[in-house]
Amino acid sequence: MQSNVNNNFNNSERRMPSLDMNSASAPREMPSSRMDAASAYGHMQKVLVELRVPSNQGVLAASRTAAQINVSSFRFDTSYEPITVNSTNEQLSSLRANNEETVIVRGIIEENDIQELESQSNVIKVYKDTPIAPFDIALLEKNRDLVAPMNGAQNCPIGTCDCSPTTAKGTIADVAKYFGADQIWAAGFRGEGIVVGVVDGGITAEGRNIGPSETIHRVNNVIGGPASDWGTTAKEWGEHGNMSATDVLGMAPAAKLYDCRISGGDAISNALKVFDWAIKQYQTDGTPQILTNSWGIYQESWDEFYANNPEHPFTRKVVEAIELGILVLFAAGNCGGSCPSQRCGTDTGSGKSIWGANGHPLVMTVGAVNKEEQFIGYSSQGPASLDPNKPDFCSVSHFKGYFASDNGTSAACPIAAGVVALLKQAKSDLNQQQAKELLKSTAKNIGEPGFDHHSGAGIIQAKAAFDQLLPQQPKWHEWESWGGNSFYAPAVVSSEENHLDAFIVGGDSAIYRKSWHEDKNPGEWQKLDGFSLGTPAVLSRDKQNIDLFIISQQRTLQRKCWNGKTWSEWENLGGLCKHGVTATSWGSDRLDVFSVAADNAVWHKFWNGQCWSEWQSLGGISLGTPAAVSLQENSIDVFIRGCDHAIYRKSWNGTSWSSNWESLGGLWLYSPAVTANTNTINIFTVGTDNAIYRKTYRDRVTTNEWQNLGGAAISAAAALSWGQNRIDIFTIGSDNALYHKWLS
Repeated sequence: MQSNVNNNFNNSERRMPSLDMNSASAPREMPSSRMDAASAYGHMQKVLVELRVPSNQGVLAASRTAAQINVSSFRFDTSYEPITVNSTNEQLSSLRANNEETVIVRGIIEENDIQELESQSNVIKVYKDTPIAPFDIALLEKNRDLVAPMNGAQNCPIGTCDCSPTTAKGTIADVAKYFGADQIWAAGFRGEGIVVGVVDGGITAEGRNIGPSETIHRVNNVIGGPASDWGTTAKEWGEHGNMSATDVLGMAPAAKLYDCRISGGDAISNALKVFDWAIKQYQTDGTPQILTNSWGIYQESWDEFYANNPEHPFTRKVVEAIELGILVLFAAGNCGGSCPSQRCGTDTGSGKSIWGANGHPLVMTVGAVNKEEQFIGYSSQGPASLDPNKPDFCSVSHFKGYFASDNGTSAACPIAAGVVALLKQAKSDLNQQQAKELLKSTAKNIGEPGFDHHSGAGIIQAKAAFDQLLPQQPKWHEWESWGGNSFYAPAVVSSEENHLDAFIVGGDSAIYRKSWHEDKNPGEWQKLDGFSLGTPAVLSRDKQNIDLFIISQQRTLQRKCWNGKTWSEWENLGGLCKHGVTATSWGSDRLDVFSVAADNAVWHKFWNGQCWSEWQSLGGISLGTPAAVSLQENSIDVFIRGCDHAIYRKSWNGTSWSSNWESLGGLWLYSPAVTANTNTINIFTVGTDNAIYRKTYRDRVTTNEWQNLGGAAISAAAALSWGQNRIDIFTIGSDNALYHKWLS
């Protein structure tokens, strides 16, 4: 029943569209970095202007100030909302003394007038609106590599380089297995509660009204973005954003995504706007927790100031996001010395390939290897212009994911972001420095011992990082046999700490009991009297006391009690039961029992401490024994397998039952089993492959996909949670013996 990590995306062979500068579909020529260069505006230059304005009047004051700038050729872009940025250290004292702050506005100006603009009293500095590009699909053109592979052994800084971006080395599922992400999922961490902002060329999201001339492919789990038309377009960067989004979900399939689109003009002002939105959104609801960036500048000449100066307003905004608590990853770039992208020009190799915010000391800078642990020859190399100790580490690229081969450091970065999402879920207060150091300290070195400027600390190892973060994380143990011979599902109870009692219906229809205490092996089977026609139910309301329920030979409900020393006689509770029984308790004097009658509906009877109620129908159509659990006082959740073999739920809120049975979906062989701890319900059921599957609900909202726990069950499961991080499940195996598996 467990889904493949990429099941939400069409796996047909797709090739990444070309964005080579010589291809027909390429973006227009990058603007020159020179201020006297011609552009689409003739001799006009797109610029960002940093203004000083009165504090607490940011946007309004900036708009007013920009509109009043007295330079004839300056045109203030009123469509771009002014953005407040943290001041530089040099500016800070002067601004504080005058009760001012700094704000960025966008506009165009005749290049010869820039000096005059900077001389205005309220203008701090004028910056070029830097051109940007994705770090990926410029490598491909018509299925031909646009890198220049050399002799790998001679020209690769680490072993033999992979210079074939169009040749996938496995699938995204193989990458997840390489990292041990599948083991992290099995521990219950799939990225639930984490939102990753994909700062990229746009996403075509499931459930959105997609624009014209867009791909037919849709990405799940996209929940919003800064633009009102988020999730509707991905074509400007050749579906690069869809690739990045897919790669995040490949490692963290339950994470949610923001479509933080920066294409459309391809300028750093777009990224500045998106980061500012992310900061405000994070201040509102704590999301996004992570921002992944697979873009940048290929050459220093695109903007020398941005490339080399940490005081650039966008770089300051990145630092602001990190200091607020957002985890930020950047791709290193595709200008490594062995086989660089043609877009890099002469800016290739060590010290000439990681520019601007991509190499800031605070960000996580991600290089690329393939799944076979070969260094990818175009992965940009340190020292970065802003930090000599870059890249920080490498992640995996060159695999079949969204495209036939997701490649570039563009693919490596969102893969790493997905890993960070798993770690962030495991430790909600994980900060940027902790995440970076954790991934570096657990990385697998592929070069000389220690740090190097090619692979950084080495290849990230997700499972090793996870284990270091949560060393005591509980895990599922292997199935063990308790023997016996049964054709019905078992029942299990814990009447005291470190003690289990399992009950089965034997081949003679009698009830049998086996006990386990602490670390001792289970005892022998003890035969109890009685005759059961279905699955028994058992619960313990207080220490050493047990209530056991069965369906008698006359199909009435019967109850037997254990007081810690002896069993009572069987008590007849009436009814006409077709299938087995389940029971739950939300108080010391409260018992609720459920069974399925001849009409296949669920029927309910309860003990209020003084007497039993009459039977009440809850409706529904159940193909087997129901399951019930109480999370808290006056709360009950009942689960059944419906006539379509899906699981259904009905809830009691202390006053009334929910009006309808809610479908939880699936296609299951047997009835579900449930157990609860704190505010979490664990559902266990049997798939069409006879394996046991688990799903968790927190506050009645699902927190993960179905988790395969293996086994070969021929009955429904029984489940119990009796301690912190402890769950026990039982089922009947193909040899009719009772089998046990536990999480601890």
